[in-house]
Amino acid sequence: MATVRKALPGDFNKTYPLLEKFNNASLKREDWEQLFVNPWKSLEEHCGYILVEAGRVVGYLGALFSARRIQGQEYKLCNVTSWIVEREYRNQSFLLLLPLTTLREHTITIFSPNKATYVASKKLGFEDFETHIRLISPFSGIRGFFENCSIVENKRFISRFLDEECLKIYRDHLPFRCSHLLIKTKYGAFYLITTRVTKKNIPVAQIHYVSDLEVFFKSIEALKLKICLRLKVFALLIDERFMRGNTISFSLRMKLPHPRIFKSDLLKEDAIDSLYSELVILNL
Repeated sequence: MATVRKALPGDFNKTYPLLEKFNNASLKREDWEQLFVNPWKSLEEHCGYILVEAGRVVGYLGALFSARRIQGQEYKLCNVTSWIVEREYRNQSFLLLLPLTTLREHTITIFSPNKATYVASKKLGFEDFETHIRLISPFSGIRGFFENCSIVENKRFISRFLDEECLKIYRDHLPFRCSHLLIKTKYGAFYLITTRVTKKNIPVAQIHYVSDLEVFFKSIEALKLKICLRLKVFALLIDERFMRGNTISFSLRMKLPHPRIFKSDLLKEDAIDSLYSELVILNL
């Protein structure tokens, strides 16, 4: 019988042949390696769990650990990624999930579960925190043409503007394929982080962080075309829970293949965004 142990940075070479079986042409070896380097220098020295048989890695469950200040308080986070097991060991797959039950001080998230991951995680007490995503087209209502706003990409200027909490987020995400925008409107300014992803062969910008949602929604009609042009995308994506009853013209509510899920004794779903996750590191 195979055994489970913590995955360490030195295990990447033995695990990579397994990760290649995801057959994701957009992900190179160096992308997968980011899961094994403790990118946010968390206190946890491991990067998930591996299933080992006779020295061979036959299963892997990635875990991205981070610490973050949310609403003025420090929290420990763990984002689960890339659960894969060799076919002949699938009956032992659940062993990789069990260590997650010991992480009681962490908020554990799974942003892109498949059906098997979703069903197994629900048995461990995970809860849904998102079922839909909002597609925002660049087309605007009439008022969007009469409001002034500006978009700043200069990193030196952005870093000077940000408060301590946002500055940490900014520095933590500089190594990845993120767009960092400081957006100024008549209602105020906010900091936006997105990644450029492809959905059904169409490039879109996935929103991971908005420092001030109130200003964002007040100004989105005037901003969405400008943001799309700046980022060279055809639309924006934001998780539906952040809509908070707001409406956006020419936008579409779409159901996710499987709900995003989490397990936490400390945070509610509206406090969770997709920073410090596989969506950023692997640009999913």
